Order: sequence, then structure tokens, then C-alpha cells
Amino acid sequence: MACGWTSEEISKPLPSGWTANPDGQTCYLSAGFFSFFRRRAPVEQAMFSSNCDHLKIYVDGKLVAEADPDREQFPHLRYAPFTVDLSKAVSSWGDLRVEGYIQDRQLIVKSFSGKGMDQAFEVLPDDATLFADGADTTRVVFRVTDEFGAIRPFSNDAIQLDLEGPAALVGDNPFAVVGGTGAVWIRAKEQPGSVRLTATHPVLGQKQVQIELVATFPETV
Repeated sequence: MACGWTSEEISKPLPSGWTANPDGQTCYLSAGFFSFFRRRAPVEQAMFSSNCDHLKIYVDGKLVAEADPDREQFPHLRYAPFTVDLSKAVSSWGDLRVEGYIQDRQLIVKSFSGKGMDQAFEVLPDDATLFADGADTTRVVFRVTDEFGAIRPFSNDAIQLDLEGPAALVGDNPFAVVGGTGAVWIRAKEQPGSVRLTATHPVLGQKQVQIELVATFPETV
């Protein structure tokens, strides 16, 4: 059994489609697909979920469609999804950009890659400092994304890990990401100092993170 955290176990503070505008209103926009990579079959109907009241869809920088919530198919939903015919966009393929509006004000923009390729490798520790007490631990998350920061759900490459300093690695090494993401843990030993984790992706290269271990003081009674 693999040791580490998989994509299903890595929590997120908010779904990736949420954003807050300067007025404090929270907007949501997500697509029913993870990338806009063109395959052999032409795109006919694309679905978007949003609490906006109007969407504008651009392909390769050109406006190809506008849409309102599809209340004809989904009359029972407060925020009906948007169904958009993108068949006219097939002749000019590229990145997809979707703008969300509420009462004619643009409040959210999301982009989707037209390449369908792994583009970036991220290594994200939860903490930059640990106590050197032999127990303090932090999680380090790995993410393989496209150029817009969206996780690549079919990425499953093995990440080679190299840990230097007074700490122990809790997790598989190499660590195979599942669904484009995963995580291991770093547990401090009882010696203060610096810990450096080097993670190497077979295609996207190396990333390093450094964590400082600070001394603890004995408890006084």
C-alpha cells in the first residue's frame, strides 16, 4: 500500500472556481471538463456551472459564444448551469477563456488550456518552520498543472525525493502522484537546523523547499 496522501485526501479551503470581488460578493465558475484540448470529435455542447447571470466565451482570443443560465433544462435549480454550443469554435482552436458577469459587471474570469499538456510542477509545504522536538510534522503537497494552474488529473509520474537535514520523510520515495497531486510528510528530529527537500519530476524538473527547525525549551514545573 502506498504511503502518503492522494488527491482525494488533500483538502482545499475553497473550490478552485471560487473568487471574491472587491465588493465582497463571492462568484463561482467551473467547467464540466478539465482542459480544452481538442481531440478528433468536435465540441458541440459544453457545460459550465456558475452563480453568474451571463457568460462570454472566447477561444484563441476571439468571442465565440455568449450564454445565460439554461433554465429550460434545469428550471428547478436556483443557479442553473450554462450549456454552450462551441461547434463554431473548432476551426480556430486555442485556449478557452470564460468571463462571468452579474448585472453586466464582469466579476470572474477563468482560462482553460488548449494544449492538454503537463506544464508546471509545484511543491507546497504547509509550514516553513517546525519545532525540533522529534514530533512536529508538516505536509508537503505536490501538484502537476497546466499553464493556468489547473491540476492535470491523468498525471501519474513518480517524483524522486531527496531530504537533507535533521528530519525524517514520511511517505513513499519515489512518490507517484495520483490524479496530478499527492503529498508526503516531514517530521522534525530533535536537532535545530535547516531541512531541504528536493523533489524531481521526470519531465518538469526539480523544485526545492526549505524548512527551519527551531529549538524547543524544556518544560518547567
